[in-house]
Amino acid sequence: MERNHLTMPKERIHTKLPLLALIAALSFFPSESKSQLTLEQGKTERTWDKAKDAYEKNQFALAMNVFEEYISNSNDPNSDRHVEAHYLASICALNLYHKDAEYRIDAFITKYPESVYVQDALWAIADHHYKRRHFKKSATAFDRVNLRKLPKDKQRELRFKRGHSFFEEENYEKARYDLFEVMKKPGTFLEHSTYYFSHIAYINNKPQVALEGFEAIKNHPDFADLVPVYIAQTLHATQQYSRLKTYGSNLLENTSEIDEDMRTEIARLVGDAFYKDQEFAEASPFLEVAWKGTRGPGRKAEFAYQVGYTRYRMRQWRGALDCLALTARENNKLGQNATYHIADCYIQLDQKDKARNAFGRAASKNYDLEIMEDALFNYAKLAFELSYNPFDDAITAFTKYIEKYPNSVRHDEAYRFLLQVYLTSRDYERALHALDQIQDKDPTVQRSYQLLSYNRGVELYQAGDYTNAIDYFTKVRNYPIDPKLAAESYYWQGESFFAMKDYKNATGSYADFSRSPGGYLSDYYPAADYARGYSLFKRKMYLEALSAFRSYLDAYPDENERRYNDAELRTADCFYAKKEFSRAINYYNRCLESNSSGLDYILFQRSMAYSHSELDGALESQIADLDRILEEFPKSRFVVDALYESARTQIELDNLDDAKARINILLESHPRNARTKEALVDLCLIGIKQNKPEEVLEIWGQIITSYGNDPIASDAYNIVEPLLIDRGLLDNLPPAVGLTGKEIEERLFKAAVNLAIDGNYSQALPRLDEYLRQYENGNHVSEAHFYLAMCLNDASDASGALLAYEKVLSLPPSEFTEASALGAATLSWNIGDYTRALDHYRLLAEVATLKANKLESSIGSMRCYYLLNQPKQAFEYANEVYIDESTPESIKRTAALWLGRINYDAGNIDDALEKFKSLVQYGGSVGAESNYMISQIQFDSEDYTNAEKSVFTLVSEYSTYDEWKHKGFILLVKTYLGLNDLFQARATAESIMDNVEVEWVQEACSDLMMTIEELEAAELEPEETEEENNNEDEQD
Repeated sequence: MERNHLTMPKERIHTKLPLLALIAALSFFPSESKSQLTLEQGKTERTWDKAKDAYEKNQFALAMNVFEEYISNSNDPNSDRHVEAHYLASICALNLYHKDAEYRIDAFITKYPESVYVQDALWAIADHHYKRRHFKKSATAFDRVNLRKLPKDKQRELRFKRGHSFFEEENYEKARYDLFEVMKKPGTFLEHSTYYFSHIAYINNKPQVALEGFEAIKNHPDFADLVPVYIAQTLHATQQYSRLKTYGSNLLENTSEIDEDMRTEIARLVGDAFYKDQEFAEASPFLEVAWKGTRGPGRKAEFAYQVGYTRYRMRQWRGALDCLALTARENNKLGQNATYHIADCYIQLDQKDKARNAFGRAASKNYDLEIMEDALFNYAKLAFELSYNPFDDAITAFTKYIEKYPNSVRHDEAYRFLLQVYLTSRDYERALHALDQIQDKDPTVQRSYQLLSYNRGVELYQAGDYTNAIDYFTKVRNYPIDPKLAAESYYWQGESFFAMKDYKNATGSYADFSRSPGGYLSDYYPAADYARGYSLFKRKMYLEALSAFRSYLDAYPDENERRYNDAELRTADCFYAKKEFSRAINYYNRCLESNSSGLDYILFQRSMAYSHSELDGALESQIADLDRILEEFPKSRFVVDALYESARTQIELDNLDDAKARINILLESHPRNARTKEALVDLCLIGIKQNKPEEVLEIWGQIITSYGNDPIASDAYNIVEPLLIDRGLLDNLPPAVGLTGKEIEERLFKAAVNLAIDGNYSQALPRLDEYLRQYENGNHVSEAHFYLAMCLNDASDASGALLAYEKVLSLPPSEFTEASALGAATLSWNIGDYTRALDHYRLLAEVATLKANKLESSIGSMRCYYLLNQPKQAFEYANEVYIDESTPESIKRTAALWLGRINYDAGNIDDALEKFKSLVQYGGSVGAESNYMISQIQFDSEDYTNAEKSVFTLVSEYSTYDEWKHKGFILLVKTYLGLNDLFQARATAESIMDNVEVEWVQEACSDLMMTIEELEAAELEPEETEEENNNEDEQD
């Protein structure tokens, strides 16, 4: 509250002796030396008159000098004039504000304590302090003045000035006493005393006394600018709201001279009066004036709530949010109440996601238990409506509500919501756990249990967790309410077993599906025969597989083109496996006519069928198919086999030069392929047939050098033996040809390998070590190291396994080179040695004959190049995999994900976004990451509204993928900061910190909370007005 410090008129107190008295006194002096005395007295008289004249004219500097001259010439220090001169000189010093003035006054009082001027001197110093606003000193000084010796008007003035001094020093009790004495009678200082007395009454919580006083002086010109706000405040304090409304409204409407600060305060009080009477429409304009006029720290939580709630009642939802958000930061009942109403504002604005967040915050505070209960229910209800599962999802919220408020009138409603949540929740495992807690499982609950078990099983299957998926598919049949769903659980069990390569159980599950009552109703029914046929095919039960495939082909010719074509191909493979080559050829022909995918495989298989058939011109047809592979599919995995098989057939047809040319192409273009050693043996055969012994011996030398320990050397020896005998070259035969110790070595090796093949790795490991120690250059070194790697890998000795694989790769190419390259690449990748992994993936690409390994080499190279910061090469490999039509869809999706990452890193945002958008439909971790990256791209481009929506989709659809869910919520906090929605940013960050204990998440949220707090603090900083800016300019 401002105080009006009054400036009182100066008072000068002195005594002036009459001139006649002075003359009479002089007549008593002796007459001798009268002339001399008369001259001196005349001079002294003139000095005195000059001093007094200057003093009367307020010429204090001159007067003080002349008084001091008078004092120095005075012969009687005790004379009245001498004393008066001391007094007046001190008063002059006081009026001139000399530093020693106070000292001179005190010295005078000490020297002349009985002087008639002592009281005047005490008054003068007190009044001096008062005028200089040294109120502590003035209060003490006025106490020294003898009140009873003063005239009545001076007594009144002293009481006022001393009372005012005490007031300024906040010694209200003493001030009140003096001021009240002044107020007893009319006269000077009455209005001013009334003002300060009323002020003290207001401070002492006596508003009615204050009000009466302020109203008594409201028309006084000195207080017209101050009293109105005090009257308003006292009317407010005495709860005279009706009077306040009238008084304040008229004052604001009819008085233009009120300054802005007073206008703001009166508007706030009037608005509050209407607010307390719940007249919100009437309160609104006054509170808005007050809010606009209040800046910075003046906008306290209580005031912000009042304005926000009034706007809320006026259905001004956006405006209400602005004010209520300031109050919601408070950890008290008011903050909880504000948060609750913020939630309702968001409901009215149809922003249910933000409303849910606010209800969650209100429910977490226990200041108002009624609000706490209602907020928790609404939080749970919105969580259900939004299908949105961050941390405390709808299931948890409703369960918590039921447990916390078992006697609530909403208990049954909450229970019904909970049952619906079970059906729609995407966090199936937690939903099932909650369902398990319900003892009385009525048909509705049973139906929910069945559906959730099914969905969880599918989710686990998509994530590659086949073992647990099978368990959940089994649970689907615990309550077979829906026969179709029960049947489909068998189908998905079959798919899971198939993915685990447990083809026997897969076969049984597919059969159970087809036999189930609801199976025929399922969209999967046509695919069941196809899937069963495939599992039988994998078990080499070709006759049964044929039956299943042909049943599918006969029953569903139009069901699925890709599946139909593949069933035809597998039918051909079954006939081939049963050695019914003519029938196999017929089906391979059908596949070629339908232009099925994998034409190179079909051509190769048909060529091999021709090679075994007895059809006329079969060998020529075989060569034609193999040549077609070489011409049309130069990058096919069958190129090496096509060269090799066509060369052997040409040997059989005695087209030796052609055969030789094909083998040489194989050796030159694929020197590290496993077929190399067999091709060298065939070259020996061609050389013998063409009678070119020197060429044969040269090739034999290559075989001895490279494959002296390989059984292939023995095959070659059987061909060249006559030539060696003829040339006398039977000494120094390679170990593989000799017989010494061979049988022992073979038995030791086979015993070790058989254990490894049977999966008895722990027993196989020491046997393989023993073999390699005894036969460092044995016949099976390459194979032994390969199986050793398998055993070490099973024993979790990744480094040992890697070295064993690399040993195989250091030896000449063999049938174990491809698998070892894959193993070495995988292990190197797993330990994070990407350079090493890349070398092995590139070798795998060179030696691979299996399509899956070709793809794996490309994907592995892509990943390694990416992590080695070579995006160009990574992009080339990823694109190669992606555009290859024969690439399985699951692998294509992986390539697309990496293409998205690479394009994003390179700043090719449109291309990245296209890939990520194409992947979200597939679910799983790929879908989760893609959804997150879409959100990130939208955030980067400051498209905060869509970024917010995308994050909601992420946490709704992929709530079980914690890494991406947590990243999504951190991005959501940043998005709210981008939207300048500090309330939602804080609420989301606090929710994360309360519910996620992952260290990196906590650190990220802590950093964001610091940013939020800085921005919140900035909101409370006073804003400079134009007037303040102008004032600063003037000061400059």
